[in-house]
Amino acid sequence: MFNSLIENAFKRALDNGDLSDLPGAGKPISSSSLTSDPFAHVYCESGTMTPFRAMKSRIDEARNRLSKATDPEERRGIQAEISSLETRKAIEMETFTRYG
Repeated sequence: MFNSLIENAFKRALDNGDLSDLPGAGKPISSSSLTSDPFAHVYCESGTMTPFRAMKSRIDEARNRLSKATDPEERRGIQAEISSLETRKAIEMETFTRYG
């Protein structure tokens, strides 16, 4: 039933011309955009950042702050933040892997 709903919606969109003139239509997806981030190429073409990439950016930014921090208390706080972000990223990836 679910597949037929999707197929019907897709057919209706095709018939209405809703899928005409989309950016990149008819072009292959470049292999450089095929990463472990499942929808990276779609977000890249739209000029936005995937949720996985956004999480990685937050982790990278926190690691950068950690490398510059000298106060032990501040470093512990940043390390806890990185740990929390890494855990959230792993949960999101596991959820995607299981439930796609």
